[in-house]
Amino acid sequence: MKKPIHLGLIGCGGIVQNTHARAYRSLTETVKVTALADVVTENLQKVGELFNVPAENRYTAYQEMLANAEIDAVTIATPHSLHAAQVIESANAGMAIISEKPMATTLEEADKILEAVDHGGVPYTVVHNYLFTAGMQSAMAQLDELGEPHFGRSVGMGLKPMDFSADHPTPAFAWRASKAKGGGCIIDTSYHEIYAVCALMQSPVRYVEARVQTLRFDIDVDDIAMLLCEHQSGAITTVSGAWCVPATDSGWCEVHAENGSLRVLHRQNARDALRRFSRTEGWKQLALPDLDEEGIKDASGHVGYFTATFNALAAGTALPVSAGKAYHNLAIIEAARKATTARRAIEIPQS
Repeated sequence: MKKPIHLGLIGCGGIVQNTHARAYRSLTETVKVTALADVVTENLQKVGELFNVPAENRYTAYQEMLANAEIDAVTIATPHSLHAAQVIESANAGMAIISEKPMATTLEEADKILEAVDHGGVPYTVVHNYLFTAGMQSAMAQLDELGEPHFGRSVGMGLKPMDFSADHPTPAFAWRASKAKGGGCIIDTSYHEIYAVCALMQSPVRYVEARVQTLRFDIDVDDIAMLLCEHQSGAITTVSGAWCVPATDSGWCEVHAENGSLRVLHRQNARDALRRFSRTEGWKQLALPDLDEEGIKDASGHVGYFTATFNALAAGTALPVSAGKAYHNLAIIEAARKATTARRAIEIPQS
């Protein structure tokens, strides 16, 4: 049996403690957390105790971890504005890299990442966890039966608390509403809605019209994002996201095609996550095959994503979410911001 991948964590905050950790604990034969880096010593202690990482392998500077720890790969789970520098330094150190979304805050940064990853010859991927929920996996397996898609929708509405101050009890809440940290509705939460509906449409976006604005909160980033996208195939999708709208019917994406429609509900009980429409039966809830207890609990898809990714790393095969997919998602976001200012459609160059 091969030895497990030795993993170093850059960033050990809430998403690691509450979400990523479940995946690592379920993959003990494939991956072993052996080193940590975080500027918050309390995070180092919590995660260090969780994975029995020796004190000498807990670093407050990730550069020291990259230089000294015996690791094969890193995961990066830090504020968005830090991703580019941390990915580039990890690539230069020869590490396989798994980065939380987004890959960067601008396409200029993303280009530098791709250059570093290519130069270092290292595997690199970005967490697109919604693609690995039981509902999305089952939906994507049925796309061929649906035929050619013509319309898609994705909705992620919510009402954030009014307090975005730096002394908020949850530190991540404050930085996500900071322009300097790369926050904002579209690049933080609507990011998921964009890649999810694009996966169902099976065609890259070519034109984007949008309004990405700050309508309600006293913050320097957007709190609402409305996108109208035309795909290379000619199909149309809409993406609606907000931090300033009470959620009613929210947290889903759907595709409409020549032979019917599918709707996937995110962060729901996985047993109820997929519905299908046909002209003869109307909307019908579908049973998801081979759904075990772990699949039911994995409402965000993180366990599924990390399982597929670490298995691919161990086998030396292509990673399930390519750098190109993450780059395209960022290109859609950047085009939406430009479209808001220009008040016209923005074309995304096709690779």
